[in-house]
Amino acid sequence: MASDDLHSDWAAWLDAELAGAEAAALRAHRRERHRRLLLRVLAWTGAVALAAGLGFGLVYTAQHGPAPRPAVTASPTPGG
Repeated sequence: MASDDLHSDWAAWLDAELAGAEAAALRAHRRERHRRLLLRVLAWTGAVALAAGLGFGLVYTAQHGPAPRPAVTASPTPGG
């Protein structure tokens, strides 16, 4: 009977260890998934902010930039 008790204790310990390892792996997987989602959201936010900033800059420059200079025309050569 002592052998059965030892086997039962060992099996219970192993089950507890495996359950703990499985829970830790699940927590790590969820953390990694959360981290990837956060990075994806930050990347999209940065891309949208960059596009909006460039668009605003182009519109602002078009409306408030320097006046366009007249085109330079070639003058006729003397004696031609």
